[in-house]
Amino acid sequence: MIPELTGHTLLVFVGIPALVIAAIALLVFASSIASGPRYRPGLSWWAPPVWINGPAATKPDPASLPELPAAPGTLATAGSGVARTTGGASASW
Repeated sequence: MIPELTGHTLLVFVGIPALVIAAIALLVFASSIASGPRYRPGLSWWAPPVWINGPAATKPDPASLPELPAAPGTLATAGSGVARTTGGASASW
């Protein structure tokens, strides 16, 4: 009777928790197993190349672009052609 009691005790106190842990581990890793291989640093890239927001077919000539108006709150300095911003974080009010 003692060996039978030991087997049942091991089944209840070791087998069932091990089964629960294995089921939880399977649920946790199931998504990564199903998604397939991942890229690992140092390996070659196997996916086809994708070019997002590539260059335009023709680039505009900078000389033909229109002159933009000065932003509000800026003062043009005489002769420099550069607008100077007043106020802001520079504390030059």
